Amino acid sequence: MSIVEKAVEKLKTLRLETSVSPRIEAGSPHPAPTIERLQDSARVVDQATEPAPPWHVDHGALERMGLLSADSEVNGRLTDELRRIKRPLMGNAIGKGARVLAHAERIVVTSAVPGEGKTFTAMNLALSLARERDFEVLLVDGDIPKFDITRVLGLEGRPGLMDVLADEQCQPAEVMLRTDVPNLLVVPVGRRQSHTAELLGSLRMEYVLEEFGGRNLRRLVVFDSSPLLATAESQALVSHMGQVVMVVAADRTPQQVVNLALQSLNGSPYIGLILNMSRLPASENHYDSYYG
Repeated sequence: MSIVEKAVEKLKTLRLETSVSPRIEAGSPHPAPTIERLQDSARVVDQATEPAPPWHVDHGALERMGLLSADSEVNGRLTDELRRIKRPLMGNAIGKGARVLAHAERIVVTSAVPGEGKTFTAMNLALSLARERDFEVLLVDGDIPKFDITRVLGLEGRPGLMDVLADEQCQPAEVMLRTDVPNLLVVPVGRRQSHTAELLGSLRMEYVLEEFGGRNLRRLVVFDSSPLLATAESQALVSHMGQVVMVVAADRTPQQVVNLALQSLNGSPYIGLILNMSRLPASENHYDSYYG
């Protein structure tokens, strides 16, 4: 056989080998062509979205409502009083209180009856806590009937607490909004649901609370609750909390009403009382007189 004939035979053999598909073991993955894999990677990149811009809080509106401004010391006395209020709460949250409390990072602000200033206190407390360098704060609107925090911050119509409780497909992270106030996040109330008290007292609520803050040792979760003697929802909410702050209006709320509200908190690990709307002049404050 000539050299040319040998070359032709070898060429035929090579063509035959390349026409046979490579054998694939049963159960082994069939690798996608390179172009398809690159296209899949491009689709993954396309799905990545930029984080939403922080929700804007109108600082001027806060000041007009008498709330603590996030960027100034306009109300010096209010600022000082909030510092005294938050110190024991923070101490409990990091385990430096008189005793270790379960879920001490969860703080609910409530009152016996409407009109005692609990929402005013909850918002100011959250704003004051957000000034701390070692914490971030999640403010949750848990006053289902009135949802004042949601209205003040312009969050009507946005998904919130009740949506994530009613729909297990909704994830807690989806209703948490980071604001342009440093260290402050908010959760609006969401859409009103039936059986609200049952949702607040459910196992789903415990899961949502864990996602809101239980996994982050630096995050304090502050709830604004409906009044204790006004709705059943407040009792369900309080049952999940580690610390309860109860606001009492000076010269307005009868002692018997305060006692009834305190009795409803039986079993709460920590209860702090705040006297609101006091008419005592600043000169009667020992700290004010000391500093002149």
